[in-house]
Formats: sequence, structure tokens, C-alpha cells
Amino acid sequence: MADLQQLIKNIEQWAEDRNLIEGSTPQKQFIKLMEEFGELCAGISKNNIDMIKDSIGDCFVVLTILNKQCKSDLLPKNWGELMVNDPITDDDLFKAVENFGDKELNILLTITVGSLGEFAKDILEEPSEISDLMSCFVSIGAFFRLGIKECVSSAWEEIKDRKGKMINGVFVKESDLGAKND
Repeated sequence: MADLQQLIKNIEQWAEDRNLIEGSTPQKQFIKLMEEFGELCAGISKNNIDMIKDSIGDCFVVLTILNKQCKSDLLPKNWGELMVNDPITDDDLFKAVENFGDKELNILLTITVGSLGEFAKDILEEPSEISDLMSCFVSIGAFFRLGIKECVSSAWEEIKDRKGKMINGVFVKESDLGAKND
């Protein structure tokens, strides 16, 4: 499994290759982030661990693309390195949340919604840092005993060979091109 820094580089290159950096906008990517967050909530409501893992990884992918699009420091330049070198391990995070129940998860989801709202406002004005939002996704993963690297690796494996087309600033995967709107 590639380390997180390499996964970030892979995601950035993947996005460049599909014209997501220059051919889309942060506002369009934010809508994608909200779509992925909705899928995360659906996974949580169904207690579907695979869906939760996929959605957290997908949220990370979108945040990585947003960070690259904004050409600013939404995340510290070395954020992948910081996460890799963080002395707090997945096991530490899992232990920290092992006594959490539904109430704590709902509080965490509410904090995430608040962070998404703040981030949306910032995108419309001037991009700000997104590390609080990233922390929310890391914490939600920990609640389900999923490490961020595991989630991102899973998302990367899913998208790495994905082909599609840009339509109105949105990347539409090949398998959805012929499908009618849901």
C-alpha cells in the first residue's frame, strides 16, 4: 500500500490528467464533496462499513483536488507528511473513540456539517484552511475503526483507472455517461 504522501500525489496527477484542476471550479468540487458526504451519511445510517470507507476516501480525494485547485494553502504544504509522521496512530484513534456511542457520532457529524458550511462560505469568498474538515473525516473513520490511509487507498484503487468526460465543469465517469439522471 502506498504511503499517504504518494496517494496525494497520485490523486493530484489523476485530477490534472482529467482536467479537474483547470477545467472545474472549487464551487463545483464543493458540490461533489457534499455528494460524497451524503453517501457517507447513508453508509453510517446503514452501518455499511465498506460504504463508509469508500465515502471517507472519496471526501479526501475531493478535498485534495480542492486544495490543488485553489493554489493556496487550504492544507499545509506538507499535510501528507504531517499525517504520516503524526505520533498518533490509528490504534490510538480507535482507542480514543472506543466508548463513543450514537450521541457522540451524531455530535461529530454535526460538527462536520458546520465545518462544511464554513468551508462553503469560504470558497465563495476566499479559500481558507480545511484541516478542521479533514480532522472530522479522520475522526469519523476512527469511530468505525478505519484509518485514513486505508480509506484513501481504497478510494484510489477505485478511481485510478477511471475514465470519463468533463461536462459543465464536472467530471462524469464513463459508467454514468449513458445513465439518466438519478
